[in-house]
Amino acid sequence: MAEKKAGKKRKNKGIKISLGTKFSFLVGLLFAGIMAFITVFIYNHESEVLSNQIKQRGTAIAVNLANNASEALTNDDELTLSKLAKEAVQETKFNDNEMELYDRIIKILKEDIIEQKKKEIVKNEGILEAVVVKKDGSIASANEVRRIDERYILPAGLKPVQKENDVLIQEYNTNGKSYFDIAVPLIAKLGAESHMIGEVHLTVSRQIITESVAVAAVKVALITVVGLIAGILFTVVLVGFMVKPIKQLVKGVNKIGEGNYDVVIASKSHDEIGDLTKAFNATAKSLKEKELLKGAFSTYVSDKVMQEVLKDPNKLKIHGTKVRATMLFTDIRGFTSMSENLQPEEVVSVINEYLTLQTDKVFKWEGLLDKFVGDCVMAVYGVPFPKSDDSYRAVRTAMDIREGVERMNVIRKKRNMICVQIGIGVNTGDVVSGNMGSPQKMDYTVIGDNVNLAARLEANAPGGQIYVSESTYTETKDYIEYEELPSIMVKGKKEPIKIYSPKLVKMEFPKELLQKDNNGA
Repeated sequence: MAEKKAGKKRKNKGIKISLGTKFSFLVGLLFAGIMAFITVFIYNHESEVLSNQIKQRGTAIAVNLANNASEALTNDDELTLSKLAKEAVQETKFNDNEMELYDRIIKILKEDIIEQKKKEIVKNEGILEAVVVKKDGSIASANEVRRIDERYILPAGLKPVQKENDVLIQEYNTNGKSYFDIAVPLIAKLGAESHMIGEVHLTVSRQIITESVAVAAVKVALITVVGLIAGILFTVVLVGFMVKPIKQLVKGVNKIGEGNYDVVIASKSHDEIGDLTKAFNATAKSLKEKELLKGAFSTYVSDKVMQEVLKDPNKLKIHGTKVRATMLFTDIRGFTSMSENLQPEEVVSVINEYLTLQTDKVFKWEGLLDKFVGDCVMAVYGVPFPKSDDSYRAVRTAMDIREGVERMNVIRKKRNMICVQIGIGVNTGDVVSGNMGSPQKMDYTVIGDNVNLAARLEANAPGGQIYVSESTYTETKDYIEYEELPSIMVKGKKEPIKIYSPKLVKMEFPKELLQKDNNGA
């Protein structure tokens, strides 16, 4: 089974082809396609142009030969006819069987490109044969003397020339090669009437066209190859320049995946890549802020509060600000002396059980579990987000802790386990909240005189009792019934402090006030 999964994974992975390679291939393919189209177009166009030029030139030579040969044939001037036939063909020796077309093209390219020789101008280039034929079909004159008086045989498939034809141009193939036959009738006037006394035939090889066009096509192809190589090299450089920030983005994403959010990618481009880089940097910064907040709050606020923090981190001020909050302190009474008779494991077990209960109640009422100090708990209501019911929730938390401890003690007493009592102090007032500590260790907490007062109230509260300050009482008396207790003196205060003990809940905090908080936020 494991082997099948591994094989499937390898199959799905496939071959990795870089973006630069793909882009270079596509550019090269496009460039090659365009150049191939241009090459074919040039080949066809040049072939047509050269063909027309050769036909026009051959026609002019054939007509001139016919005009001059007509009088010489009438006068039976063989010398003139022979001279005219020889002058009509290519001066230099032309043998299209002498060298293969491929070799001829290579030779031309070598002379033209490498040796840079100027092409020799050849008179009547490509005209292989000139023949003057009598009316009876015998050859009166030809550039090859041995053919004189032979019977002229028209190449297979060609139409014979007629009197009414000015010029008859026909193409034919023999032995795998193509030729033009340019025929012109010989006309002589006998009195008032004109008579056809013979005909002139020029044989023109198409090889000159094939060579010229092939050479041009090869030149274009060479230019194409050079341009293709240059284009691919340029594309590789360009794509490398374009892909570089993408590679940096990939590295950045990998670092974020590893939990490193201190990634900043520099980008000077003002295009889509630049926009993507800016978006990445903004995302990394946002993830860093959320991770810091999550790390700072996830262990001591409820899930609901944590979601509020992550939903809009900009509302959270963690760099120090003055806020109105309610602080709750709890402490296990007499536990220090009691723990002297317990094993270390038992001490930890008892503390954890009571701290777990208190933590659950703090989270239930959406408080910030600020810290544990031994068997002491500190919770804050009003940070990170202040609400209208902060003091109400703090007192309800204290009441739930008191009731929870009483129920827990009943159960523990039945099991012959140690039972403890908890003293609780609650105070409301202005404090300073923010991240405090050193670069090595930071805590989000609150400080100020009102924090100290809450701690003093807890220190004076007997086990099982809740001491609420006058400020907290004033904000919650409409919803909670209190018993006023005798005023006490606390450290740091010159006047006695009024204290109250919550008895029962009169009514729940109005939802419309909480809704107002949400809308205001």
